[in-house]
Amino acid sequence: MLNSFFLNRSRMAYAWGFLALLLTISWYNVELSSIFTRFNRDLFNALQNVDSETFWSLFLGYDIDNVILMLTLDDEVVPTFVEYVSVILPISAYAFWQTRRYTFAWREANTRYYLGLWEGTSAQLEGASQRMQEDLKAFGSTLYSLFTGLFSATWTLIIFLPQLWEVSQYVPVETFAWWPQIGGEPLGGFLVWVALGLTLSGMLVTLFVGWRLPRLEYQNEKVEAHFRKELVLSEDTLGKRIEAELFPIFITVRRNYYRLFNWSMGMDVWQTLFGLLAGNVALFFLANAYFEAPEVFALGMLTQSLQFFARVEGSMTYFIDRWPTIVGFIAVVIRLMEFERSVGIEALAARARAAGRAGGQTGA
Repeated sequence: MLNSFFLNRSRMAYAWGFLALLLTISWYNVELSSIFTRFNRDLFNALQNVDSETFWSLFLGYDIDNVILMLTLDDEVVPTFVEYVSVILPISAYAFWQTRRYTFAWREANTRYYLGLWEGTSAQLEGASQRMQEDLKAFGSTLYSLFTGLFSATWTLIIFLPQLWEVSQYVPVETFAWWPQIGGEPLGGFLVWVALGLTLSGMLVTLFVGWRLPRLEYQNEKVEAHFRKELVLSEDTLGKRIEAELFPIFITVRRNYYRLFNWSMGMDVWQTLFGLLAGNVALFFLANAYFEAPEVFALGMLTQSLQFFARVEGSMTYFIDRWPTIVGFIAVVIRLMEFERSVGIEALAARARAAGRAGGQTGA
């Protein structure tokens, strides 16, 4: 699944080279998002101050010098909306286009490898054609998406974590009797610790609620493949008692789906609840800072701080947010490994039989 693309001599230069390019673009987009938070800060400050001139210039202004500073990732530039779009749009469009080509090339390499592995074997495996077509298609695109998403989340943490730590000083933690102190001073980085605690508790609940989903998803694809195969075989027997033979198979499909629905319902409820908590916990604590000292902690600062928290929390909870995708990916990997193991064993046995026949003919 990996070797046929990343270790194949004819493909490894493309595989590694464009992976590096796409990861670089992902890193650059995170850097640009950090710059863009300054636009939101100044925009909401302009709203608070009823400064229409600054507000509209932040939306509609354009200065080529600002664009150049954005391209070089200057730490002081405050881009306008038009400037930001003029930079991010072509970069994102190219990344989307190249990502689709890249994941299809990965699928092509895997398809060639599995077809070669399948050729000449008589191994009987449920849904073999589906694994060759659907699972290989899903494997490369999903793994790439998860890997680059994790890379982006990691880099987002590196950029936004220090900024969230800095704005945590505005949270009036002295009003919280339960907040620990070190040397008579409150422990710093309040919002960072809140995000970390939210992540750890959320991950534990996610694992508890969703631990059965990968196996159920795998079983679901297995019974679907069996039903699909029987439907195809029945195309030549139209007019016969197809319903009596096929509907009991569909009942098996239904039974597995209902188990999957029941477990997925718990995960859906938890993810909805977690999203509501994560989206408002920072506002709950930062609102006090805004109400107590609006002249210091202005509306723009509040908005920017909420963005910092959202970025950090979103990166820390990466696996929670993508748990349904991870479940589907695990099921795909299980099916492909089962296919490879079954076909590989059959291929080895076929080669052993061929070698035995050749040895017998030589002895004769």
